[in-house]
Amino acid sequence: MFNASELQQLYSTTSEKTLVRWEAHPGRGEVMQQAFYDPRKLAITSGIKPALTASLHKLLCEINEQAAGDPLADAMPLSGLHFTFFAITMPIYQCADIADIDPDLANIFAKNAKNHLVSINNLRLVALPNQLLVAGTPDAKSHTAKESFARQLLASPWRNKLRERHGDIPLPPPFWHSTILRYQAEFLPARFREYFLAHQADDYGSVSAPVKLAFTNYNWTEVYAC
Repeated sequence: MFNASELQQLYSTTSEKTLVRWEAHPGRGEVMQQAFYDPRKLAITSGIKPALTASLHKLLCEINEQAAGDPLADAMPLSGLHFTFFAITMPIYQCADIADIDPDLANIFAKNAKNHLVSINNLRLVALPNQLLVAGTPDAKSHTAKESFARQLLASPWRNKLRERHGDIPLPPPFWHSTILRYQAEFLPARFREYFLAHQADDYGSVSAPVKLAFTNYNWTEVYAC
């Protein structure tokens, strides 16, 4: 059964673990030689692109200001804000592949989530060692839809693609989030850590939008609905 307070506690615990690692590693560590995701290819995923609220607009503007001029900092563009419902594949597709969407995948999505209105509330910052997320609590019906969608995909030939994307973790992942900053090193530098510490208690409100099944690039600045 879905428990909103447990999810919020998970966000808190995740950030607390990150703070411990930051304290042990005051520098940025080694620079990553590979990008988090291929920036030129598309993934099949599902999520929402809500209207950019005033508080989220301010957040993204501030993160982009902090990232300006740093080639290792990849901040979420204002046009790309999205919240993941359930990611299905790694970015492995070209635009030419869009017309070849598997009808079984489309049918599973239609059965479980198509046109479903997702609401995510109590948005807050969550820190990972080299990333910042804004994450919140979904409505109970959206949680149920995500669980059902993931369960049916795991029972389908898409199972291997899911494991390539997520590894061996239990699916679906519990977070309802948008990654607003990726840093191409082991750890965030001091200015982003300080920003998180200054704003970790801020409430960024709520978002709501219908969930889409789509081919997207990694930051959803390119979206091709299936």
